[in-house]
Amino acid sequence: MPDIVYVDNEPNELVQKATLEQKARIRPFVFDKSNPEENEAAFAAASDASLLLFDFFLLDEQVPSENSENGLSLFNKWRSVISADRPVTVLVSSDLEKAIGEPIGPVERHHVLAQRLGVEWIGDKSDQAIADTIARVIALADASIAIRQVLEAVEGNDSGDSAPLHVERICFDVLGASKDARWANSAQRQVDRARPPRIETPSAGFGAARPIVAWLVGHALPYPSFLISDAQAAVRLGLTPASFRSLVEAKAEAFGLVCYDGPLRSFLKRRWWRAGIDDLVWKESQGPEPYRERLQNFAGAIQLDWLEMADPVVVADDRLVETEDIADASQCVRATDEDFPSNVDPAWVSLEEAKGDRILAAKVIFDDRPLLEPDE
Repeated sequence: MPDIVYVDNEPNELVQKATLEQKARIRPFVFDKSNPEENEAAFAAASDASLLLFDFFLLDEQVPSENSENGLSLFNKWRSVISADRPVTVLVSSDLEKAIGEPIGPVERHHVLAQRLGVEWIGDKSDQAIADTIARVIALADASIAIRQVLEAVEGNDSGDSAPLHVERICFDVLGASKDARWANSAQRQVDRARPPRIETPSAGFGAARPIVAWLVGHALPYPSFLISDAQAAVRLGLTPASFRSLVEAKAEAFGLVCYDGPLRSFLKRRWWRAGIDDLVWKESQGPEPYRERLQNFAGAIQLDWLEMADPVVVADDRLVETEDIADASQCVRATDEDFPSNVDPAWVSLEEAKGDRILAAKVIFDDRPLLEPDE
């Protein structure tokens, strides 16, 4: 049964690009100012939707006026009525830059633009990106459904009052960390430091799931915290990213519990439980043999490639998005911006690039700015 309400003046443009399985999830409504019945039907369907999907341009207007309607303005009207019960909302367009008035940038920072617009995600509907956008919309809807199921299973306290969703529930029931893993307590602490939503559970509809989805796409997935990327995991193990991936492929069963398998697991590439990776490092550091020898023995026939830097870090680009490049911390500076969560460590960027880029240099944290001074 369709669980995604999609409002567009020409919904077939997106629906036709979806797979049969994806089409079965989407309930399209044609927006037409002269047909209020269709618009009212769309609004009524929103009450049971796992996700609301709006196209930005709802009218074929060459010059917008103060009376123009678009997907964002329609959403805001709906939001004023739906309020806290609103499900996850995505705004899409085949011309996103025109719709939001600024460059859309890398997908790892789309959550920033979405937050400014008051939605959870934005999606590019152009031909080259529409398949990925549809896949992410389905992933967001799946996450809403999975989280709602967890919330429905959580009962209030004995008095019948609302009960907050504790970090243990979020870590194990929502995010899927293993309760039996040796690193389970560490994972809980790291999840707690990432400041998950302290939502209340009696109203366990899709509106209750939305804050957790927003936290995942806006905090936990795009920035290293309790979840980390392949490159971050490789650095913690002392390996090159390519060698780490070879190790994971060869020892898939051993890494099974450490690989994040919760909601939105493939939304922004693969993620790992930081606590699980750190536990592996600790385990292979115990014993009379050196760490590298023990990890190589664990790898078996896979020849590991080691990072030979004193203090390796993952290098970010000028938008502070992680790359696969690894450098020594002595060749980098730390940088952040107004969109970085306050409890996330700053990104590492190339010192030389920061010296040659005034915009990037302005993002360098105060303690590292002396390193930008010209060499005497």
